[in-house]
Amino acid sequence: MKVRAGRFWMVTASALLLALGACSSSDSNNNDEPPPPPPPAATGVLSTGVITGFGSVYLNGQRYDTADVTVTMDDQAADMSQLRVGQYIELKGHRHGAGDLVADAIRYHNVLEGPISSIDVGADSFVAMGQTVLVTLDTDFGDDITPASVEGLAVGDVVEVSGMVPQDGVIDATRIDFKPDGGPYDVTGYVSEVSVAAHRFGLNGLVVDYSTANMEDFTTGDPAVGDLVLVKGFTFLTDGAFLAIRVELRSDDYLTAGPGDLVEVEGIVADFVSVTSFKVADWKVTTTANTEYEHGTSADLANDVHVLVKGVADATGVLVAHKIAFREVSEIRVVAQVDAIAPYGEFALLGLEVATTDTTVYRDMSVLALRDFGLDDVVVGTWLDVRGYEEPEGSGRVVATHVVRIDPAYGVRLRGPFRDPAPPSFDVLSVLVTTSDATRFVLEGNIRITAAEFFAQAPGELVEVWGAWSAPVLSTLRVEIKVSDN
Repeated sequence: MKVRAGRFWMVTASALLLALGACSSSDSNNNDEPPPPPPPAATGVLSTGVITGFGSVYLNGQRYDTADVTVTMDDQAADMSQLRVGQYIELKGHRHGAGDLVADAIRYHNVLEGPISSIDVGADSFVAMGQTVLVTLDTDFGDDITPASVEGLAVGDVVEVSGMVPQDGVIDATRIDFKPDGGPYDVTGYVSEVSVAAHRFGLNGLVVDYSTANMEDFTTGDPAVGDLVLVKGFTFLTDGAFLAIRVELRSDDYLTAGPGDLVEVEGIVADFVSVTSFKVADWKVTTTANTEYEHGTSADLANDVHVLVKGVADATGVLVAHKIAFREVSEIRVVAQVDAIAPYGEFALLGLEVATTDTTVYRDMSVLALRDFGLDDVVVGTWLDVRGYEEPEGSGRVVATHVVRIDPAYGVRLRGPFRDPAPPSFDVLSVLVTTSDATRFVLEGNIRITAAEFFAQAPGELVEVWGAWSAPVLSTLRVEIKVSDN
């Protein structure tokens, strides 16, 4: 993400001579001057979330200076150039007074790396290392995965998945990359069952054999149900169990906060007891009467809800939430050229108003491949793949969660709620869509249906259309009723 800002100081030769002359005069005047104020105290900052852009690094809507940052990836020393948009990271840093945020250390670790054992294209999901991985419109894919969807994957592909470690066994993938085969493979998760006698335990759908593994940080040498563990190995046994060479008890001591530290955590609510007692990304969280809520209320807090929590750590290390933002589900997709640019981070596609936020993800998948691509690079005529949600509902206004620059396409693509049927036309959001005898009508999964069946089944559903745009009408070649919400 581009940031164009700078400060310049200029000292003229005459000013320098005047300064030296002042120093040679009586010291009595200098002794009468008050000492300079001390520098502002540094405040610790801890943040976990998805990388949304570069030009330094952007995380949870904040820009962090990375001039002196230390980077660790999968427990190995790395550098900033190896990080990618969509990776879920942990960051420690600081800020002096009201100054810029500075990143001191960034840690990234995948949720899993291993071969895909099954794929469900209809559900936009797959299984790898015994874990179910859900692909959404907010999932980023490596450049070599084509198309950038579940359809670009195959059984046997070795993938690295970034995301939040779930307790329910379903991973919402934030990024997926291909990896070379041969291992080692690894997976992080919560132990679901243990057989000490057999030296085996379960991680959701994966059985782990730890009979010959190096066990790290376990007081008894054996894991327990509920432990968060990292498992590494190379091979699967004939009965399908994964033979571990290393099992590590994971902890988040790396992100221990001091009293008054600023904390921002994106994750899934777990261990929910009440609105004043729950966890997010293994952080204990509490709320107060002054906690602000976005896209929801305290009544919406519950297990498995995706939130971003911002607040301050108290003396016991509990995150006291100043603000909780409920993450909106992206179900809108617009692939088209930019029609117009408006102030304050807004532009238009297919006549739709598109707004961005401080947490919008920016990525350049065009031939330009600009690493620090951002809103400043979006101009009229730019081809974009925008994902987001409608706000307010029924307005036709899109709030973008992802803005991806792409190479020019042969046609446009629009996904959203089916509205205002008037066969052979209808609306998607507020865009007028027309069909003809040349239009192909299908259910997701390429199940052919008639025009009459489409108009009978589409009300209340999400639909996706492909075609040509000639303002104010989108003429379609294909229309599809979405079966999956992803």
